Amino acid sequence: MFRGPGSIPFDYRSILIKVGMLIGVLIIIYAILWILAELHLIPMIIFALFPQVVLLLIGIFIFYQAYTRYKGY
Repeated sequence: MFRGPGSIPFDYRSILIKVGMLIGVLIIIYAILWILAELHLIPMIIFALFPQVVLLLIGIFIFYQAYTRYKGY
C-alpha cells in the first residue's frame, strides 16, 4: 500500500466495495418495500419511514468504518 505525506492511505478499494454493497442492499430493500406497499401487504407508514432508516444505516456504517480504522492504527 502506497502512503503519501501524512498517514492517510491511498488504497480505497475495500471502502468502495463496502459502500457499493451497502448501496446495493439499500436499493434491494427499498424495491421490496415499494412492491409490498403497492400490493397493500404492509402499511404505507413503513414505506414512508424508509428514508429515515436509510440515513440511520448510513450513519452506523460511517461510524463503524471510522471506529475500525481508529482501532487499526
